[in-house]
Amino acid sequence: MLYTGMFLAASLSPLGSTMIAVALPSIGKELGIASGPLTQWLVASYLIVGIAVMSPGGKLGDRIGHEKGLLLGMTVYGVGSAAGFAFANLPSLAVARIAMAAGGAMTVPATMALLRNVVPESRRPRTFGYFGSVMGVAAAIGPLIGGELTARFGWRAVFVANIPVIVLAFAMIRLARTPQASRGAPVQRPRFDVEGSLLLGGALALLVLAAQSHGAASVWTGIAGAALLTGFVAWERHAVEPVLDLRLFLNRRFSAANAVIGLQNLAMYALLFQLPVFFEQVRGVKPGVTGRSIIAMMIAMVVFAPVGGRLSERIGARVTVFSGCLLSLAGVFLLSDFQKLSVPTDALGGLLLVGTGLGLATATSQAAAMSAVDRRNAGMAGGALSTARYIGGIAGISTLGFVLAAKAGVGSHTTAAAVYEAALIIATMAALFV
Repeated sequence: MLYTGMFLAASLSPLGSTMIAVALPSIGKELGIASGPLTQWLVASYLIVGIAVMSPGGKLGDRIGHEKGLLLGMTVYGVGSAAGFAFANLPSLAVARIAMAAGGAMTVPATMALLRNVVPESRRPRTFGYFGSVMGVAAAIGPLIGGELTARFGWRAVFVANIPVIVLAFAMIRLARTPQASRGAPVQRPRFDVEGSLLLGGALALLVLAAQSHGAASVWTGIAGAALLTGFVAWERHAVEPVLDLRLFLNRRFSAANAVIGLQNLAMYALLFQLPVFFEQVRGVKPGVTGRSIIAMMIAMVVFAPVGGRLSERIGARVTVFSGCLLSLAGVFLLSDFQKLSVPTDALGGLLLVGTGLGLATATSQAAAMSAVDRRNAGMAGGALSTARYIGGIAGISTLGFVLAAKAGVGSHTTAAAVYEAALIIATMAALFV
């Protein structure tokens, strides 16, 4: 019951990020707002706030207790969902989405911390495998659920549908009660690192905005983000209790796992956006047809995440993660010959390899990274891993946009794939240190 409740709570974040997509046309039609501003305020704001709150949210769980941090995150998410249901204007919906993003950013690190502290180390890889499958399924079915709810009950249903999930998860966690020693019960500590949280959140938010902007605005926003990030590093070196202890990255296993997760997400998210563009604009395939092939990658990832966990318990994390990275690299290599991709089904083999590799490597890397840190810093570590996943996805999408900005021809798509190959080669080398 406890695991089910935690998995339901963590699934809120990916569900919220994808369910809204199919409701945007209905929201725009009712409110008389163009799709551009809607995407910026309801989708981009969710992404930016989520990445900015991940590390502070994880650290907060270390301070107040991971179970309390998880329940607090669900509460904030629920308040945002209720506000989104109740108010029908853009400012209110934007505030609701920001609250949902903040709540979701607290639940994921808290869940990872609880799993690290509750589950014995020998069974941790398979448990994180199930966790990865749940997160993948939640992201994949979000548009399906959102579309069905919007068609039957209107766009407000996309917000109110979260409430039953929150209530059920809340009840399961409270009834199960985690062991006292595993809750991350707070002790007397210095005050929360507000300055570090603001510097890190501001830096990441500005860097995300820079990645999504163009021209001079992108350059100046990126410079401002880099300056804040430099200030954050300087501050954390002397902070009494840093929001993200940079000494964690001196641990080779933890750093390598973060690198694998970030670089694999770079390739995955870039492919999710690239292939529909390629087949529609270059091959003339109707919109939506490509998705039927891309779903194969997501299915393989969901299926092989628990397999990777169990496999790592038998042969070790290093071999499992290395094998997963090699499979992902092989899949991207097959996909990189865009001259041979005439219809979406031609990409099926490569997508299955990429998804299998992601499943084997990601969950195992998470378990290895969480096992490499002290239980008192489990929330902070979970926040760092979640941030690495976000940054990888943003980097992949931004790289694709930059390469295809001039002309989305076959040559440009091949160049973009070469970037993913390079990223996965680095991930494969990093896997040797997991």
